[in-house]
Amino acid sequence: MQFGSAALRAADVSTEKRRKASPKHRRRRRLIIGGALCVFTLILLILPGRGILSGVPYSRLILDREGKALRLFLTEDDKYRSFRDLGAFPPSFIDAVLLQEDRHFYAHPGVNPVSIVRAAWQTYVKGERMIGGSTITMQTVRMRRGLYTRTIPGKINQILRALILELKYTKAEILEAYLNLVPCGGNIEGFPAAALYYFGKDIREISLTEQLLLAVIPQDPSERAPRNGRLPAELLRAREILADAWLEEHPDQIHLHSEVRMPTAAVNSFPFRTPHFAEYLNSRYEPSPRPIRSSIDSALQRITEMQLSRYIAQRVNYGVVNGSVMVVDHRSGEILAAVGSEDYFNDDIQGQVNGTAAKRSPGSTLKPFVYALALEQGLIIPDTVLKDAPSSFSAYTPTNYQDDFRGAAPAWQALVDSRNVPAISLAAKLSGEGLYGLLAEAGVSGLREPEHYGLSIVLGGAELTMMELAALYAALANGGIHRPLRFTAGADSDDSKTPEKRILDEASAWLTLRMLEKNEPPYAYRPAESAGVPTAFKTGTSIGLKDAWALAVTERYVICVWIGNFSGLGNSAFVGRRTAAPLLFSIIDALLARIPEEERYSRPFAPEDIREVEICPISGRLPNEHCPHTRPGWFIPGVSPIRRCDIHREIFIDTLSGWRTDNRDAPGVVREVREFWPSDMLALFEQAGFPRLVPPPYPPGGRREPAMRGRPPEILYPLEGSTYLPRAPGERYASMPLTASADADADELFWFADAVFIGRSAPGGVLTWQPEPGSYTLTVMDDRGRSASVSFDADLDPSVSGVQPGSSP
Repeated sequence: MQFGSAALRAADVSTEKRRKASPKHRRRRRLIIGGALCVFTLILLILPGRGILSGVPYSRLILDREGKALRLFLTEDDKYRSFRDLGAFPPSFIDAVLLQEDRHFYAHPGVNPVSIVRAAWQTYVKGERMIGGSTITMQTVRMRRGLYTRTIPGKINQILRALILELKYTKAEILEAYLNLVPCGGNIEGFPAAALYYFGKDIREISLTEQLLLAVIPQDPSERAPRNGRLPAELLRAREILADAWLEEHPDQIHLHSEVRMPTAAVNSFPFRTPHFAEYLNSRYEPSPRPIRSSIDSALQRITEMQLSRYIAQRVNYGVVNGSVMVVDHRSGEILAAVGSEDYFNDDIQGQVNGTAAKRSPGSTLKPFVYALALEQGLIIPDTVLKDAPSSFSAYTPTNYQDDFRGAAPAWQALVDSRNVPAISLAAKLSGEGLYGLLAEAGVSGLREPEHYGLSIVLGGAELTMMELAALYAALANGGIHRPLRFTAGADSDDSKTPEKRILDEASAWLTLRMLEKNEPPYAYRPAESAGVPTAFKTGTSIGLKDAWALAVTERYVICVWIGNFSGLGNSAFVGRRTAAPLLFSIIDALLARIPEEERYSRPFAPEDIREVEICPISGRLPNEHCPHTRPGWFIPGVSPIRRCDIHREIFIDTLSGWRTDNRDAPGVVREVREFWPSDMLALFEQAGFPRLVPPPYPPGGRREPAMRGRPPEILYPLEGSTYLPRAPGERYASMPLTASADADADELFWFADAVFIGRSAPGGVLTWQPEPGSYTLTVMDDRGRSASVSFDADLDPSVSGVQPGSSP
């Protein structure tokens, strides 16, 4: 029974095989397979295409503003591919490619039957060298899909896909994809990348002989690709054959017979210009096959690179080995030149660090914005006399670079000389958030809370990049309007869509630049092209001599220079005016030489809300009737302080006794105009070697004018709002020094604590006092009845109370 069952099953299987092998069944199977293929093809045709090159990673190509290549980056799959639209390829080059690869490209449906038959006959029947017979469409399919086409099934798959591709896309789309995908040797794919690598040119710029060379490389990239600047013999032979065919197809150009055979050199390298800037752009924008046309002016970039390298070479013996430079067109905000370091490839100086984007202490380069805010808030005019004397601001006691003080200086002089105390004093008087608020409004990144910096922000306590500094100085040139820098060229650039902000009013920005224009260049001789050209510039040196800065605004440019070490190592040579300013002006001179003469001397007109008035040059105020000299100065009506000179005063002197007198009609009494300076200023003039002629005193018991003229006293210590912590060892309450300056006509000062008299002192002298813990209002009055007051707290010595400094009880 088991044997019989097995026999029946075998008979059934045999019958089934005969049934399946019958002609009727075979036809049905072919119809099913054909129908399935038709349905599959129909689905592929109906489905919307995302583009032949969708998903193909392309190299980021950075161009200069004229379209010249600066840098080509590797793709994610370590290839060099540079996309170009079909219209960017020269027509003669497209003709050469079609002549070499697919003469009937526009006639066939994706497959050339004649070529397929010829290839099959030669390969499989005659057994000669294998040829593919592939059309451009078939090659595109193979490259895009990674097909293996050396077998018959693989070739059939390629043919079917090529037919489908032709149905879904136009000939132009297919040809464009092929030109941008074709292998050209090594990891270079696409003719645009090959033209850039082998000839150092854009595909639009290659000559006819170079076009013919490129067109024949893809047939055998391993043998034909140029190497080490040399053209292989196989490449030249292939070009000769193509050149003959090309001339045969273009008989009207037979005169080019010699040109198409001309020898040519291969570059065999990609451009590597502005490496820091190119890398910054590559990281800034999302991946895209489209090139980025940057704002870089290559000619100007070469000038700045050359000037920096030459300058470093001249000063390397002083430890000056690295620097960064940036040039910005302040009218458009475009970065025209950016040098991140002296040598990108020098690891000894960390050359690959981008100095234009690195956060550094700006030193004193932010002081102009303190003065601009003071002008805007009506605290000063450019000629206001500011005090440059030892001063304390709460717990902060700034000094000048060389620990010297000059007494009095007009605001513009204090700015260009970079005096610290006047700048700090102005910053302390600014309303609102002052300089910190301006930086925040300008979008400076990485700022901490205002309390972290205090007044030290004026001297470089907050770190900025060169780009952020350049944008701030461009705002001065643009009437106080801050625009983010532009990295790309063209009106439709993404950067141009970033909103602008007003961070200063127009008048204060204009006046600040006029103040900076009075800054003398570091050397007297300048070329004829630059002599007399207004240049507003400021230098800066960071604490510890780690950064030397110089920034300038000219008619067209903002130029930034930084000298230092990326390691943060200080150097006594890193002083802004001494080290960075000479390089700044060598670059300025080179740039001005490029500008037409009629454009070099232009300066924006003064805003409508600025007026020119007569100023007393000694006091920096409106002159009184006794000022011996005046000169013109700028003034903002309704904003600038309206004060008359109180330095020059008329007095009467008894020539017989030498005493001052109020009896102007007595015999021997003469009238004179003398300068009345506060006592602390007189002391500074004396220390500086410029003593002032002080007015003579009245005789003992002599009569005085009761008129309240002159300046009131100024309490120098204690400071307004401060807390006094006595630290004398062994004493519960130590003596507190009280000191104040007074007008030159004051002989004595009287001190009061909450209206209780505590003592007297001479102007500039010291009175010691032992306050009990508590809050006080301290008042000082001179013998002319003028007074000043401050409020402060007296606390316990931390060593006595057990409270540690900086901690909370």
